[in-house]
Amino acid sequence: MPTARAEFDWPELLRAMGRFGLSTREASLYLLALRRGRATARELTRESSLDRVLAYRTLDAMRARGLIQVTLERPRRYIAVPPRVVFERNLLERRRALDEDEGLARDLGRRLPELRDAAPSGAPRFEVITGGDAIYPYLRDMVRRATRDVRTMITSRALRESVRNRTYEDLPRFLREGGEFRMIAGSDPFARRLLGRIRRLGRVYQRAEVRSRDDLTVRLTIVDGREALVFLVPEPGTGGVPEVAVWSDTSEFVGAQRALFDANWAGARAEPSAGKRSAPVRTAERVGRGGRSTGASPSRELRPR
Repeated sequence: MPTARAEFDWPELLRAMGRFGLSTREASLYLLALRRGRATARELTRESSLDRVLAYRTLDAMRARGLIQVTLERPRRYIAVPPRVVFERNLLERRRALDEDEGLARDLGRRLPELRDAAPSGAPRFEVITGGDAIYPYLRDMVRRATRDVRTMITSRALRESVRNRTYEDLPRFLREGGEFRMIAGSDPFARRLLGRIRRLGRVYQRAEVRSRDDLTVRLTIVDGREALVFLVPEPGTGGVPEVAVWSDTSEFVGAQRALFDANWAGARAEPSAGKRSAPVRTAERVGRGGRSTGASPSRELRPR
């Protein structure tokens, strides 16, 4: 039977165990105990090359944490708890901590917006944001705080990345509360599937419309006519350069982006898709083929496939 050392690169395996809450010493002793099946503290100390006193203390701490068990024989022997138990327990603890952090983040998000809005009256504000890890949460929060309308212009590649990062997860709630959503997207076979799911939301709430352009290279989002996020690098990984965006709530800046959006909207095409209900809607709320509206479950529409 091959040993753990033969099957895996040992330092890499120790680092991997560290992702589940084990220190290097704990991971070494745990893996040695797992490989041996049952071993005395002396055997584990000798094979791990750890200081005897330090190894005994580490084993006692691991026993208290439920990473290893001991037998009642003399000398007592240590047995590693099954790896699946160790991993699942650690993941459960992390999920609980994440749930608590998400709850705290929502609470702070409700309590602290006035700090962000504390700029002197009339003072222009702008922010340069670099990298998808920073941009997508920012964009998601913009959509979340929208109350009236959201205007988005996005390339097809960026749309796939945006959906993968859950940018529009609050869109069903926004539409349900009477918000209006308009999107101009680049057209390709992959984007059409995503756009179809957004259109189905429009058929439910009759407040979403999607149009397409083949030559789209501009990317921006405008919320409630009061703030805009414009991408200087519109697609992820373009020429190896990270995405870069500029946010501002300056009225002149937002107005210019709205004018750009409206010009592109007028030149974009509303690609129809099949539907069965025929109740007409107003032109500004047109969704689907010929303005027909059909039902769909909004809760799962924007999950990337």
